[in-house]
Amino acid sequence: MLKKQLQYLILLWLTIVMPSTLIHAQETIDVGKTGWDVKRPVIAGACDTGCPWGELGDFVQQSMKPYGYSVIICRNCNRSYGPRLVSTNDYPPPLDEINLEDGVNVRVNARVDFGLTSSAMLSSAYRGTPGGKEGYKNLRLIAKLEDPFYYLIAVRKETGIKDFSNIKQQHLPVRIVGADAAMSTILNYYGISTDDIKSWGGKTDVTLDEAKKGNFDIVAGFLASPALNPESSWWTTLSQKFDFYFLELPENLLKQIAQQNVDAEIVEVHYGLLKGVNRRFKTLGRSGEAVFARDDTPEQAAYDIAKAIDENRGALKWFIRIYTYDTKTVWTNFGVPLHPGAQRYYREVGYMK
Repeated sequence: MLKKQLQYLILLWLTIVMPSTLIHAQETIDVGKTGWDVKRPVIAGACDTGCPWGELGDFVQQSMKPYGYSVIICRNCNRSYGPRLVSTNDYPPPLDEINLEDGVNVRVNARVDFGLTSSAMLSSAYRGTPGGKEGYKNLRLIAKLEDPFYYLIAVRKETGIKDFSNIKQQHLPVRIVGADAAMSTILNYYGISTDDIKSWGGKTDVTLDEAKKGNFDIVAGFLASPALNPESSWWTTLSQKFDFYFLELPENLLKQIAQQNVDAEIVEVHYGLLKGVNRRFKTLGRSGEAVFARDDTPEQAAYDIAKAIDENRGALKWFIRIYTYDTKTVWTNFGVPLHPGAQRYYREVGYMK
């Protein structure tokens, strides 16, 4: 009898516990010889579950096949890793919990040759930090693709807040999701400090998990979009679950925030972008995802990437985010030099004079 019970418990473990263990299994794989010389370059991308640099990695991979390239995508070379890994021709980092949450459980054991990141992050990585970290001066732009998103501030309708001055005047104990540099500028503009909010009984470090449970009053951030990629999906999730009023900021305040972000510009949000956006109003927009490489990338390879992306640009509209290709901006990225091979292509087709 005891033996049968033991067998049953083992079977139960195999059917219930084992599958969840396998989901989180991590693996490093050897992908063989890689590099430009064998037309098997490794690209710094991201997850294949809707991450922008992941789906753009798929796009680059498919676009380069007709030119004889077998691009290998590093799915955990995302966040701030890409520019450094490309610049130093380094190996991908170890997998971490964030990778596993995004469904990435495989790490390629190969040096990274080129990459994808946001236009702003590429510019920052190239320039470095004033008085701090040196820039990666060997990075070169191949192509900049447009990918617009917005800075939005939404308040729960039941709070009655129509302006940040309401918070100041009434000492409202607001709970804020997205207390970043932009929010600090906004609070300072209205004469509010984080200590003020705490003293009024509020909170400025509300997590998304708390917000999903309704424990928040204000949500703000630069990644607003109706797309359900991991970075933006919470805007759709929260706006569908709660009734929002979207705040407008004075134009001089928008200009202050824009000065803090190399890729920001004043734009207009249109009716219906998200549930609760029931009018047009001005805010800040940012756009740009960059395909980049090192300065020692063979000129022909850079030319081939630029050409392949251009010739297959029609495929960009079929991803979760609707990317676009602008012939006036594809060859420029906030001070990052263009690779000579890419430049040769853009001059040949007349995009550059």
